[in-house]
Amino acid sequence: SLNKALLLLTRIENKQFKEQKNVNLKEIIEKTATNYSELWQDKNIILKTKLEDCFLDISPALAELLISNLMQNAYRHNRSHGEIEINLSARVLTISNTGEPLTINPEELFVLFKKDDASRESLGLGLSIVKSIISLYNYSISYSYADGKHQFIIDFLP
Repeated sequence: SLNKALLLLTRIENKQFKEQKNVNLKEIIEKTATNYSELWQDKNIILKTKLEDCFLDISPALAELLISNLMQNAYRHNRSHGEIEINLSARVLTISNTGEPLTINPEELFVLFKKDDASRESLGLGLSIVKSIISLYNYSISYSYADGKHQFIIDFLP
């Protein structure tokens, strides 16, 4: 899986995902959330969503990968009986989850192979892939931690 992830990063950075469609991110979030629902139930994580339509000209595969990686991150770095909140407007996506504070500098979150000590099962590539997709489409992403919650905010308008 390491080789596949590194190859994927290379393909993103070399702009090899040519197919772009007008994709409704709301539909991808709903589908991905359904796919993760059993995992969340096993950990007693509550999902809260407030989703509006958000249409982007993006590779459908990269849009799915972006959402999947963010949701997987929210699951991995959550606690039992925790919470994941996803808010989507026409221009901004916010994903937050309960969890312990980072043990690394937040500025290192998107660095290849850099990972929080709490994530032993992770390769440390998910957020690097997210950052590559964000950069490819000139979106912006920010991270914060407050009140026991990690929060990623993606702004789709450059």
